[in-house]
Amino acid sequence: MRDTTISSGFARSAFTPTQFQDDVDVAECALDERLEQLQRQYATASRAVSRTRFEIELLEKRDDVSPHVLAQVKRQRAAAETRCVRLLTAIEALEDRLENS
Repeated sequence: MRDTTISSGFARSAFTPTQFQDDVDVAECALDERLEQLQRQYATASRAVSRTRFEIELLEKRDDVSPHVLAQVKRQRAAAETRCVRLLTAIEALEDRLENS
């Protein structure tokens, strides 16, 4: 008779042979570094969104700005917002992966 309480108490990923432990540690460090890199990129993208919002406000108050310039700045803001959303999604996915490993 087999004792199922022992085998069912662990997830498949919980067991790592000792010869692979260094590889697992390196992989976790790489994920941590990638997470930090994504967080820095997100901070940069967030600042870009804030900066373009401020620029739009300033440009809309002026009379001597062509509609083309204003449209370009609005496209830049939309691109920065899209980048923020994508980076945030990637950060959340990587955090989930780190928590589950």
